[in-house]
Amino acid sequence: MGSFSSFAVAFSLISVFTGVSANFGHGLRQVGGSIVWSWMIVLAGQMLVALLLAELSTRMPLSGYGYQWTSRLVNPHFGFFVGWLLTLQFLTGFPGVCATLAAQTGSWLGGGWNSSQALTALTLGVIALTALVHLFGIRLVSRVNNTGVWTELLGVFGLSLVLILLALNRSASPAVLFDPANASTGAPAGMGAWALSLLVGAWCLTGFEAAADLAEETRKPRKVVPRAIILSLLGSGIAGFLLLTGVLLAVKDLASAQNAADPLTFILTQALGPGWITPVRVVIGISIFACGLASMAATSRLLFALARDRMLPGSRWLADVETGHRTPRNAILFIWAVSSAVVLGLPTLDIITQISAVAGYLGYAGIVIAALRSNPQSASDGFRLGRARSLIGGAALVWVLGVVAALTIPATPIEGIRTQHLPAMSTSVGIILGVAIYGILVRPRLLRREAGPPQDSAPTDASSRGRAE
Repeated sequence: MGSFSSFAVAFSLISVFTGVSANFGHGLRQVGGSIVWSWMIVLAGQMLVALLLAELSTRMPLSGYGYQWTSRLVNPHFGFFVGWLLTLQFLTGFPGVCATLAAQTGSWLGGGWNSSQALTALTLGVIALTALVHLFGIRLVSRVNNTGVWTELLGVFGLSLVLILLALNRSASPAVLFDPANASTGAPAGMGAWALSLLVGAWCLTGFEAAADLAEETRKPRKVVPRAIILSLLGSGIAGFLLLTGVLLAVKDLASAQNAADPLTFILTQALGPGWITPVRVVIGISIFACGLASMAATSRLLFALARDRMLPGSRWLADVETGHRTPRNAILFIWAVSSAVVLGLPTLDIITQISAVAGYLGYAGIVIAALRSNPQSASDGFRLGRARSLIGGAALVWVLGVVAALTIPATPIEGIRTQHLPAMSTSVGIILGVAIYGILVRPRLLRREAGPPQDSAPTDASSRGRAE
């Protein structure tokens, strides 16, 4: 992959359209028009994390990014748990992205396509199509993904511009951007509502690390990957701010929008008219599919990296690289099978997708801790934070742990689910499974020196074993 493809895989995994489409209604109901400022808070916090990851990607451009970095900077025991958390993030996030595209498609087609059976079939179809594209190699994935990224870039900025111009034409008041009305109480949002509103940005503004996960398949990764990490997050943050601003300025009655079944579609229909909803949905659909492609790419490379070092059950099979297209074929097939089983076996995807954000931020915390433990003078040439690393790292650690608290402590009732703390409960089950795999399989292998990164690898060296292209 070249410079743009590296940027594109990170930008499309963040996917502003996917995040806003899936969570805009939740944020609007919590803090009203002030959701745009909640978004900016998340952007600032995530930029701290991105700066640390950019420096680490310069030092160690390896598939498996966080697992590789923490294994070398701390030890492979710690690295396994960071890698496991990141695997949970992507493995549970991927079916959620596919389900979001299926829901958008079902809503667009209407009629029987909105039934639970039809949405399940559509989700399975999206998962299968994404896996099939990946089986033909990273070059095809890059071409399709690049198209999706250009579509999303033009779509987000174009739609934002149109909405802002329409708002200016009717002299819309910017006061809605500072209205923190909570839909449940009708009063200004409290701290709990503000914490829950962070979900919109916290769920969306992740995935910039995908560029680091595909470093072994990127030309000049020490130069390209750090730039892709920072620019993808910054570009997505600006694009999301403009999109949210445009949508909110188009609101004619905030209370009505908050009470709508689908607030985003409700607002866009009022602003643009029903005739323009179809092309907007097409652009959003392409963007979500690109997000699914990037998610599969990151997940399969992370599984491959862990399996290459014998850190997972079935490692030899998962680490196999198909010679024709030079892809981690078995890892892709495994993700296809697990994601399909999840869609068919669980009554609601919320049970598993709630894990994605919590596990991802816990994984970030592990990476930040490892970065803080490393020697600032050991950074290689290229992107360096220098003496600012300790300050940035400390602030980043406070940020990610604060997000974990915001995601797990407030009650999040979901219809049909008994517990009101599903994110904490679901993630705990995933962590317990990881502890079992570590105790039964990984720890004995590490003690026998049969697993983990090569013993003679220096922290700044890239492993040459079993690279996939």
